[in-house]
Amino acid sequence: MLNVETMLRYFNEIRRIYAVKLNERMDDFFSPNEINILILLSNNKHINTSSDLRVMLGVSKGLVSRSIDALLKKGLIVCRSDERDKRIQRIHLTKKAAPVIEHINHEVQKINDEVLKDVSEADIAHLEITMKKILQCFKDKEENHEN
Repeated sequence: MLNVETMLRYFNEIRRIYAVKLNERMDDFFSPNEINILILLSNNKHINTSSDLRVMLGVSKGLVSRSIDALLKKGLIVCRSDERDKRIQRIHLTKKAAPVIEHINHEVQKINDEVLKDVSEADIAHLEITMKKILQCFKDKEENHEN
């Protein structure tokens, strides 16, 4: 029987294979985790600390730290102290990251086209509706628990 745990296992396996394929297309210049960090930083303006990245990627603090160090050395990100809390380091993409992000997005689109070519638009739309319902259910439970 399909349940949330099974769905998460499917998504984790898809994420793993997807990361490997994307890494191959990036000529192994970046680790899969570095690519994921660049994607998250470019697509989610509210994700900009190592803690945010750890939670979103579900990886260790050490792996995030190593990846951030590598991206810093490549000049693709900078870290700046938070204006309100100097203990917090905010991570920002540099201008040098723009062509890399563009290349990643191009490769992502090619992978999407290949993987989804035999999946109907109706199936994709239905999956999105289902995922939104599940997410909303979790959010509703979270809000009810807080009250």
